[in-house]
Amino acid sequence: MIYKTILKSLIVFFILNSVLVAEILTINVESDYSKGIALVGIYDKKENFGKAKVNKKLNTEKVLTGAVTQIVNQKGIVKLDIPFGSYVVSGFQDFDGNGVISGNFIGIPKEPFGFSNNAKVKFGPPKWDDAVFIFNEINQEITLKLEKF
Repeated sequence: MIYKTILKSLIVFFILNSVLVAEILTINVESDYSKGIALVGIYDKKENFGKAKVNKKLNTEKVLTGAVTQIVNQKGIVKLDIPFGSYVVSGFQDFDGNGVISGNFIGIPKEPFGFSNNAKVKFGPPKWDDAVFIFNEINQEITLKLEKF
């Protein structure tokens, strides 16, 4: 009888412990500029990534989730509770507060932007494979460096 009670207690403990442990991804946003906010998007599907255009609102159905952080002393922090998996993070520093990445008439961004793995752009967003990372650790941290083009 006592073994059943101990076994039941252990099962409850393990169930509660697995529920209480969150998969937190911390994104440390860095910039050369201390003004404005940074908008960060998390993509979980290759076919949804790279669709954002300068001077246009992003279709929010394309991102898994997003967050906003204030840039203070050239840094910001975003903490997200998302399931383990493969993701791409992109973001930009919104100097003018219009909610879109502002650009010139030929589509070159005027505001700092960046991608996970510090993936570089050429004539458009980087390839998914260059920016994708594996989120597989509790309290994992990555850095998102925002730079002007």
